[in-house]
Amino acid sequence: MDDSDQNHAIDSASDTYAALDLGSNSFHLLVARENDGTIQVLDRHREMTRLAAGLESSGSLSQECIDLALAALRRISQRIRSLPQHNVRVVGTNALRQAANRDAFISQAESVLRHNIDVISGREEGRLIYDAVAQSIESRAPRRLVIDIGGGSTELIAGHRFEPHLSESIQIGCISMTERWFKEGKLSASRMANAVQDMQRELEVVEHSFRTYGWDLSIGTSGTMLAVQNAITQFSAEGITKATLKELNHRLICFGHIDNIDSSWCSARRAQSLPGGIAMLQGIFKTLNLDALEVSNGALREGLLHQLVGRAHDVDIRERSVRALVPRFHIDRHHATLVAETALGMFDQLFPELNDQFEDERQLLRWAAMLHEIGMSISHSAYHKHGAYLLEHLDMPGFTLTEQSQLGWLVRTHRRRIQTEEPMPHGRSLMHLCVILRLAVTFRRNRADARPASIEFQKEGESYSIAIDRHWLNAHPLTRMDLDQESSLLSDACIQLAITETE
Repeated sequence: MDDSDQNHAIDSASDTYAALDLGSNSFHLLVARENDGTIQVLDRHREMTRLAAGLESSGSLSQECIDLALAALRRISQRIRSLPQHNVRVVGTNALRQAANRDAFISQAESVLRHNIDVISGREEGRLIYDAVAQSIESRAPRRLVIDIGGGSTELIAGHRFEPHLSESIQIGCISMTERWFKEGKLSASRMANAVQDMQRELEVVEHSFRTYGWDLSIGTSGTMLAVQNAITQFSAEGITKATLKELNHRLICFGHIDNIDSSWCSARRAQSLPGGIAMLQGIFKTLNLDALEVSNGALREGLLHQLVGRAHDVDIRERSVRALVPRFHIDRHHATLVAETALGMFDQLFPELNDQFEDERQLLRWAAMLHEIGMSISHSAYHKHGAYLLEHLDMPGFTLTEQSQLGWLVRTHRRRIQTEEPMPHGRSLMHLCVILRLAVTFRRNRADARPASIEFQKEGESYSIAIDRHWLNAHPLTRMDLDQESSLLSDACIQLAITETE
């Protein structure tokens, strides 16, 4: 079988999944197939793009960096372009979290890949990394500390076996640390000492919480960890320990310049960020008083694959996150469920034949309905605004930053005037979900009252029509008034809602 036939076989299999990590230092693609509950890796591909190094003083990615990244994605797209959307997960990490022109870049990148790109929070990144490492390490040690030094950020996660309990994202990575202290490529003892102290200062805010939690086993993952381990093997078989790390530091300084780093340690491109990574690892060892560190091949992309396979079997951590928020914020579960049922009934009239896009929208609508009153835990006054803020800023395992923004936007716009001057979150048009949610809340305003036995709901362009039994409306004059008011509010947002009565 030649390469083209092999690629076709990979891409066309319905049980094939792909995870693409758009990291701050490099892009990593992992293609795998599920086989009796296990994941069999079919293909791996890495492109060194150094997005973090392409962030200019303005906070935007440089055009040169964007061009390099898009060229890499064109090559990667050959592997995944024909896979169905629900079998592919593409995520961006710290560099894209920071980039001022993130949305513009993502639009271009999505047109190249033909798949959606999600930007995830640092804590969500940590959770996925922990899951991958926990699956890849066989150890009886119950409490585990996982450390991932990326190009633009560093994730620290502590947990018990397969459950992460403490996650922090430090806003510095091997690229940014190298640029801060080794910008001209010069290597010296004083520069390294300053970089190590800098890392210790960065860790001060999280040191106490991690030391208090404790751990039985510390594990490192990422390209930096693998490069450090490989460099140590050139002179020791002990792996990464306090002693070998100290010796590695001495040998690194002896090179005098980044360009002189021995090629047996790592590739020339990896060497450009290695000094910062070594300094950061030393700072972590000193701050957390580590003696040794195991290295795992499990990384963000493996965590994404586990999540994809879980969703295929109806195990979605996002659902668990939503359910946890209901009691935490004292949401009226019964009322929220009634609103969700009404909203989904109207959605199904508009989209009777679900595809991947509509299935995702249906799920988003249900979550927004379940959480639309989350802001009441703060105040009934403007509770939709409080709710939007909470959903945009809470730690919600499984959700991307985009998904949280979409949830927040739907909750903010489910009542009162729609702020059309505010941009809709990147990713998709949500206005039809907004209309449905507003109407569902209107029909369930009395909370105990049943909605009409029959609602005929239709959509044509930006116009909607709803037909309701006249006798029911006559018996519910407040709902009639609310619907008329809703029609007026939607009209202000250039959306037409026609209300007709049936016998």
